[in-house]
Amino acid sequence: MWDTARRLLYLRVAIAAGTIAGMALSHKLWLSARFYPLTPVFPLLKPIPSPFDAVLYGATLLALAASAINARLISIFTILAVFLALCDQSRLQPWFYEYFFLLLGVAFASPNACRLIVASTYFWSGAQKINSGFINDVFPWMLEPFLRHLPQRAHAIVHPLSLAAPFVELAIGLALLSGKLRTAAIAAAVAMHLFILMALGPWGQNYNHVVWPWNLAMAASVIILFLKTDTNVLSHEGRFHTLILLLFAFAPVLSFFGSWDHYLSSAMYSSNRNRGMIFLSDKMIDRLPDGIANYARVETPDLDSIDINEWSADELNVPPYPEVRVYKNIARRVCQYAENPTEVRLSITSKSTIGSSVTGESFTCAALKN
Repeated sequence: MWDTARRLLYLRVAIAAGTIAGMALSHKLWLSARFYPLTPVFPLLKPIPSPFDAVLYGATLLALAASAINARLISIFTILAVFLALCDQSRLQPWFYEYFFLLLGVAFASPNACRLIVASTYFWSGAQKINSGFINDVFPWMLEPFLRHLPQRAHAIVHPLSLAAPFVELAIGLALLSGKLRTAAIAAAVAMHLFILMALGPWGQNYNHVVWPWNLAMAASVIILFLKTDTNVLSHEGRFHTLILLLFAFAPVLSFFGSWDHYLSSAMYSSNRNRGMIFLSDKMIDRLPDGIANYARVETPDLDSIDINEWSADELNVPPYPEVRVYKNIARRVCQYAENPTEVRLSITSKSTIGSSVTGESFTCAALKN
């Protein structure tokens, strides 16, 4: 059907377009001029001042567009992307992480590494969803737009479908590794992405716009990489292939023990993740800038709360990077407006891991300084 060079060309264009769309829909995520705090990988890294942050953002989009034309220019995007991620860990969204390495796979002319990224993403995404939160809450919520048009008796299928959904996605990842099952896996993957687009799109829940182009890019990628090819995905293609094997095939298992980041483990819509809430004295509201105070919700006459998920989703158009260190950094920003350390409290509900159940932690401003 297609030779390797043509597949890599089509993949390059699809991924560059998907990345541009994702970054455009989440433009504030890539800028410093915002209220939601940046969390640099190294504390010494300071936010890039305006208007240079916009210049860097524009240069990254331009590098992506140029990469679609010439694969040699992917290196420019790579450098800019690494710098952007170092300046703010929240930018390591699952879609950006995957796009980044797929483009690197194109640059290294390693189609099997790209195939491994895609197959591993399906496998671990399915595995991460095997939990009660996804089965009882997330997937039934995704089915709501369809159930509105069906008779009440059809609602009986919700729970069986919810139970099956994680295993279907997991099976797609495994089947893509098999030449005999690959065609069926491609069809199932495309159907799944169409379902997600309908469930989350403007005629469904109209939620998380940034993943809409990701689903289109994933559907295109699975067709481009796997259709009418019986190549052995695990066939070694050099050091980059080994790196992908480690990062995408093996490292995600560590997330089940709390030793690898949630978003680097293909954990999308898995429900089982860390959650952060900031509780603050009602007296603080007048001291907060409007860009933060707007997210405060009344809990009691003396206590308000800020849902970090709501803040990130509304201002940046992406979910928060769900790691404790990021939540702590966000709370430190709010603590800057406190007159005493007891006025702010960060409450974190940690995800369940193998060997431990869901736990809760609480930090005052004084504790966050340590």
